[in-house]
Amino acid sequence: MATDANLPTRGRRKSSQVDEAQLAKLARRSPYVLRLTRHKDMPPPVLTIKERIAPEDRDDTEGMTNPRAKTVERGNLYGDSVRACLPVLKRILEEVKDEQGIPLGLETYMNTKGLQQTDLNFPLDETAGARLALFFRLQSKVKDVDRIELIGRRVAMFSREEAVYWLANVTTADPALRSWATSGLRILLCGDSGDKRVSRILEKVRARG
Repeated sequence: MATDANLPTRGRRKSSQVDEAQLAKLARRSPYVLRLTRHKDMPPPVLTIKERIAPEDRDDTEGMTNPRAKTVERGNLYGDSVRACLPVLKRILEEVKDEQGIPLGLETYMNTKGLQQTDLNFPLDETAGARLALFFRLQSKVKDVDRIELIGRRVAMFSREEAVYWLANVTTADPALRSWATSGLRILLCGDSGDKRVSRILEKVRARG
């Protein structure tokens, strides 16, 4: 798994302006991909996060002579949840840069106009990818958009190491361990369903920026 904070590019781009052709090339080899798409069972906009698993990290290669990297879907965010979490998404995505240190400008899509597009793949480094994968995973069964936003804002403050560690726990193969990690971390970040203190904590977190 790539751990470099920046994504490789061939040559320096002239500016930070979004180049969709360049993004598509980067997405073919980045450790994570955020896909802006459509789904018949989900109201738009729909964001899907996928992780690229290197051949040496796969656990299903027994008997294969030439295993390749594969992508695994880690979660979705859609509809009102996307709109409620635009500040969170922008905060995470604006940190993604190429190897020259130039921002890719992925956050510029996180608005009404940008989210009307579909079939776009955004390359993510390990930090942004792990944060979004963890966020999408934790909010999947939460109905309250305030709790969803609170999860996102608090996960956005995780370091790369914290995000990678917790993502490994909430995606572990053992169903019991996976369930415990997911429910435990979810309560830690946003309380339980119906908790009246959520709005107060959310306002405090929002005030931090």
